[in-house]
Amino acid sequence: MNYLKFVSLILIYQINFLSAQCDDSKTITYTDGSIGTYVGCLDDYENFEGTGVLTNDTFVKSGNWKLGKLDGEGALTLLSDSSVFQGNWKNDELINGSYNVKTENFKLTYFGSFRNLKFHGTGKRTFTTSSYTEIQEGNFFNDILFDGTEVTNYATGLIITNNIEQGDVVISKRNDRNYFNPNKLIGNVASSKVLLDVEGGQNEGKTFFVNMNIDAFEAKWVFDSGAQLTSIGKRMFERLKDEGVTFKDLNLNIKTFGVGGVSNGNLVIIENVRVGDYLIKDFIFKVNLDNNFSLLGMDFMDMFSNVIWNKRESTLTFYK
Repeated sequence: MNYLKFVSLILIYQINFLSAQCDDSKTITYTDGSIGTYVGCLDDYENFEGTGVLTNDTFVKSGNWKLGKLDGEGALTLLSDSSVFQGNWKNDELINGSYNVKTENFKLTYFGSFRNLKFHGTGKRTFTTSSYTEIQEGNFFNDILFDGTEVTNYATGLIITNNIEQGDVVISKRNDRNYFNPNKLIGNVASSKVLLDVEGGQNEGKTFFVNMNIDAFEAKWVFDSGAQLTSIGKRMFERLKDEGVTFKDLNLNIKTFGVGGVSNGNLVIIENVRVGDYLIKDFIFKVNLDNNFSLLGMDFMDMFSNVIWNKRESTLTFYK
């Protein structure tokens, strides 16, 4: 080994060893009369220099010091709630690192940039309780997510995703709703006209039915402009399972309210649903647990750019 390199390594080792062994101490009296105690390394002018720990009635600061201020790796523990700021410091300011606090009711963690001990700049914040976990990721401004994504996962299985721009929610989506997504709509035609089946007449009232396919399974749904969600009746769902149609259970229970009262159901995702010339991918249905009504609701219409109902011709025209 080169002699100079060898000597340098010894000197570095000795310096690190001596720094780690510093046991100087200094007492500080603050303007309010409270006392702080520092244990660690001091320079010739009794400034905190090197590794050390400063303790008082409100906080504990530990790490590397330069001219009396945290500089480099360090940590600040607030004694009021045992929260910890840890990371890279410059001139007593935390530049980037982490924040952690845990109580009986929640846990909060943050990794990223800071300014004045607030989340500021690029970062990721996770807030967890017994009922939900909220994850925010993006650009923060004074502890607030200014631009980025916020995802809340509830213990019930519900997931809400918000896109945030300049502090405001601009797009909000849930995993229990259907939304217009051109990538989920497969078909080579600009529009598809579907002839509806009609039962009843003017005196007793007409009911319009839409014929659809789920894989090889054929069935018809009541076209219900007053229904928000598209549903599968209890008997139809049993037949669908007997036919071997696969589905994904979202493990979400839901209640809907209509003229017939309250209806309970579960939410499932079915991969392939065909209406007219279009194939819809991954559509969410409500499976009714207490009735046999299969309703085509407004959320199905929302999968298309436009839908026109021609009552005289008994048709629905779907536009891609």
